[in-house]
Amino acid sequence: MELIATARVRLPIDLDAASLDRLARDLHDAAASPAPIVALVGATPDAFCLGLAIGSAARDEAPTHAFSDLLTAMHRTPKPLLAVVDGRAIGGGMGLACACDWVIATERATFALPELLWGLVPAIIWPVLTDRMAPHTVRQWTVSAHGRSAEAAREAGLVDTLVESAGLERAIERASRTLRRVDSDALQCLREWARDSHRYDLPGAVHAGAEITAAMLRRPEVRRRWDAFAAGASPWSR
Repeated sequence: MELIATARVRLPIDLDAASLDRLARDLHDAAASPAPIVALVGATPDAFCLGLAIGSAARDEAPTHAFSDLLTAMHRTPKPLLAVVDGRAIGGGMGLACACDWVIATERATFALPELLWGLVPAIIWPVLTDRMAPHTVRQWTVSAHGRSAEAAREAGLVDTLVESAGLERAIERASRTLRRVDSDALQCLREWARDSHRYDLPGAVHAGAEITAAMLRRPEVRRRWDAFAAGASPWSR
């Protein structure tokens, strides 16, 4: 079986202006590489990412805006994003995981939103947190501020695949194989519609959804895939 090449981006332990700049460049390079999947992997064997460097953020607003720019760049990345969490994901680190299209976590992973303990709010990452988790759950995790297990994160919708550490590489390969089948234009449309749909009431949302679907059905690539399916090809076996 052919192995799926994955461009791996190693996260910094925490997010200050310099590390965010490097991370943005690494993400850009990974997206431009031949690999079909971009994977975010942990900074150390014990930590995925510990979030925004509070001391730096307190002296200078640049890291907060650089972080928002990074999340925007992730939203616009033309390839599927895979988060591989094997350790602590705290605050902004948890936000980075939630900004990905698929999240793998091991039993060693933990997740926490401790911002209120410092008089802060997870405002930058709130949109990506609530894309994956119910808003009332994110609020509860924020108010309680204590760490959650990978199993609790899976039950909350944050984690898609929960594996033992020994099976992590196999899980990455399986997820990469699944994500490779996804059409990049359709994936970008999904990301955007997941955000935009909240602006509508139900009749408005389904009407807007019909317009999106009609426009996508006019794409030659979509017609080609439908014709291939009608001829017996299975898109899920790619």
